Amino acid sequence: MRRQKRYATKKDKTTGKVTRAHRVIAAERLGRPLLPGEIIHHRDGDSTNNHPDNLLVLPSQAYHAHVEHHLRCEKRGMAFLFPELLQGVKEERKGTLFDGILPVQRSKRTTAARRIRWC
Repeated sequence: MRRQKRYATKKDKTTGKVTRAHRVIAAERLGRPLLPGEIIHHRDGDSTNNHPDNLLVLPSQAYHAHVEHHLRCEKRGMAFLFPELLQGVKEERKGTLFDGILPVQRSKRTTAARRIRWC
């Protein structure tokens, strides 16, 4: 049976809302609130290590699952065809979390353009 991860929490004294500490730290370092879909990844895998240099903001849960999968495969010795894609996740960076944000690559087509099918 898999052991459940433990996360430190912080309680906002004005609202009484309890939030995970790593999300609060990331939002403070970014200077803006986190978007609902953004995920905070702990580089060293230790969910109790909330040092700002250990936190990485990822754009979605799907991207986080993709990164975790490839990191686990690499740990088991499986070769990865494009190691440069995970370079930003694995390298040790100093500075703000802005350095650690990986850009989301979205299609430039609008939702209306997606609905139109050209024959």
